[in-house]
Parts: sequence; C-alpha cells; structure tokens
Amino acid sequence: MPMVPITIACGNYDRTAAIRDGSVKIEGCEVTFLSLEPEEIFHRAFRFHEFDVSELSFSSFLRTVANGTSAYVGVPAFVSRLFRHSGIYVRTAAGIRSPEDLRGKRVGLRSIR
Repeated sequence: MPMVPITIACGNYDRTAAIRDGSVKIEGCEVTFLSLEPEEIFHRAFRFHEFDVSELSFSSFLRTVANGTSAYVGVPAFVSRLFRHSGIYVRTAAGIRSPEDLRGKRVGLRSIR
C-alpha cells in the first residue's frame, strides 16, 4: 500500500522529537517534519494552509472556527506546554481585579492576517 505524504509543522519540542527524528513512525504516512518557530507556522498555516498537521495558535484557531473558515480540525495536544496566561493585559481603568471580573467584558485577541 502506498504511503500517504503528510507535512507536519511544529516547534522544536521534546514531546515531538520522536516523530521529528523518525524513531516513532506514523503508520501509513511518509512524514516531512518542519521544525519552525511558532510565529512562522501560524502565519503559513492560517494564510496559506500549507501543512497537513500543524501547531496552531488556539485563539486564532477559535476565530477561524467561529467564522466558519477553519481549514483545520482541532486536536487537544498541547505540545509547547507553556503557561500563556501571563500574556493577559488589563487596562487599569477597567475595574478588573480577578478573573471573575471578566464576565461580560470585551476581550481582544491578536489576529493573524
């Protein structure tokens, strides 16, 4: 049976090393693994739909799902294992002191063009 060619784009993480170096095979697939920086992956994935399997920005993925334009199916695999909540910025005049205060508030997300 012929191997199905797939391209995987993902950061250089220890959790993906076995697929990247070929020691773990994906049955029936001929894998091309591209180890790239997340920003490049996200841009190429959302703009050009370049990859068959890709690490994605969760917020941008949700935006495309909500718009009905998602080219990808989400799988809950958190490969970078970074705590991203430290990247939330709150305007001091907004009156937000705890996560509960976000109920009913407007939240902005960085978008990928």
